[in-house]
Amino acid sequence: MMKNLEDSELVLMFKEGDNKAFEEIVLRYQAQLYTYIISLVKDPEAANDILQDVFIRIFRKLRNYSEENKLKHWLFIIAKNLTMDFFRRNKTRRALPLESREEDEMSILDTVSDKAPQPLEVIITNDRKEMLRKAISDLSIEERELIYLKDSLTFKEISEMQNKPIGTLLSKFNRSLKKLRKIISEKEPEVYNEECVR
Repeated sequence: MMKNLEDSELVLMFKEGDNKAFEEIVLRYQAQLYTYIISLVKDPEAANDILQDVFIRIFRKLRNYSEENKLKHWLFIIAKNLTMDFFRRNKTRRALPLESREEDEMSILDTVSDKAPQPLEVIITNDRKEMLRKAISDLSIEERELIYLKDSLTFKEISEMQNKPIGTLLSKFNRSLKKLRKIISEKEPEVYNEECVR
């Protein structure tokens, strides 16, 4: 069963002509990549277009890819580059308004913590997701990007992707979480206090 295979095994199978291995890669990473992309562009249609471009590019280049053990890292680099291309084409770095999202697109938003540097530990119920979405949208694009990347990648992988020291990323991540906590405590103090007590 392909779900149990490592990324490196799927890449090798694809290189040997098994297109079902590529389908498994898409299934494995599409939700994580979509969540990352939409956190930056805030436009579901644009995020879907970028995601499709990511997988088209990967399909074309995967046969020549030689670092099978870093597939996830490579996917996120391509997603970031294509997202930045989107901003350049649209002459903006400002995120567009977000209409609505499916529940499964918000994996990182399902939790929040008061203990740094753990990403987001306290589970937020469905009725609080919208409040958290709004709070995250108040963060800068760089802060949102780091929070979403941390949901899928290690700090080491993010460091390699962004060519920044891990210490710098940890510091920025902690500042982003503190800023997020402050936004939530100001907008919804009763929710913030209740969640922190748990």
